[in-house]
Amino acid sequence: MGHMIVEPWDIVIANDNPQWHRMAKVHAEITDKVAEPLMFDILEEPAFSVIDGTTREIDGEKVLWADHRKVRPDLTPEQAIVKLHVPKVGYRAISNRDVWNTMKKAFTDLGCRVASVCTLERGKKFALSVDIGDSNMVINKNNYKAFLNMVTSHDGTIAMEAFDAFIKIICMNTFQWSRDAAKNKFKIYHTKNADLAMDGLGDLLNAILKGRVEAKEVLEYLATHSCDANDAMAMAAGFFCLTTEAKENRLSTRSFNAATEIVRLYAHGIGNEGRSLYDLANGATEYWTSGIGVGRNADAASQVYRSEMGSAADRKHEFITMLADDKTRPVMLSRGREAVRQAVLAN
Repeated sequence: MGHMIVEPWDIVIANDNPQWHRMAKVHAEITDKVAEPLMFDILEEPAFSVIDGTTREIDGEKVLWADHRKVRPDLTPEQAIVKLHVPKVGYRAISNRDVWNTMKKAFTDLGCRVASVCTLERGKKFALSVDIGDSNMVINKNNYKAFLNMVTSHDGTIAMEAFDAFIKIICMNTFQWSRDAAKNKFKIYHTKNADLAMDGLGDLLNAILKGRVEAKEVLEYLATHSCDANDAMAMAAGFFCLTTEAKENRLSTRSFNAATEIVRLYAHGIGNEGRSLYDLANGATEYWTSGIGVGRNADAASQVYRSEMGSAADRKHEFITMLADDKTRPVMLSRGREAVRQAVLAN
């Protein structure tokens, strides 16, 4: 998909460095003044069509434009006005400033800090990530970082959404992946009632904190379940049986080697002891974060991209979700045992 940061219109601001695309402006504190260049006005005009030289207004539709003139003196007059969308007349635009001010109203008094803010696709997407406190989670002696993410679009593709995720949005990949990974979302649709709905965003805090507890409980649950090397190999192989649609549980050499490497990391990876389902989850996470699963010969930027935003990130999430599911895990085990047996016989 790519980062979809289209210069000179799109801006990414983060509170730390580096980001994989190396395009973010870094500010330790992201204030109103720092974020101001992203707060363009949205103009609305009637929609017109020209047929045989005659201009006609299109009934029931309007045109939305991003007007950067007040906040982006660096843009030329030709660059400062950008078409966003042609929605129905009843569509209620939710501007970047609306989202920013709602975040401030709901969270600033609680001591929350903005971790990133960005526009994407020539201003058609907007996102911000907030550290709302209790973000640094220690689970089974490992560190995790969670963010409240708020996103919206000006092209009719998504509502304004707020959700919790273990990822900060700094590009289109993180925008999409964090949305896909979120279990519960607070949504505000682009209708006349949007203002009233946004006033209730503060209620999201309790749901977020509950979700963080549940995520912690899942990983701690995995740590309480013992898992020997044979079962670890079977479940790793079973994962590839389920996700690659292996016929008759016959794995490709590539998938079998991937399962073998995950099990090696389950026993000898960072902080692992080869004893529990949590060690197996960590082995898979390490495989798709810094190991062969992201390309051992890839450069640093490519590895970060694949492990945090690309297909490797999807694999990590999918593996842990399946491993923690009491119904899916036995299927992984049984199919994986057969796949291992077939691989041994083939050799």
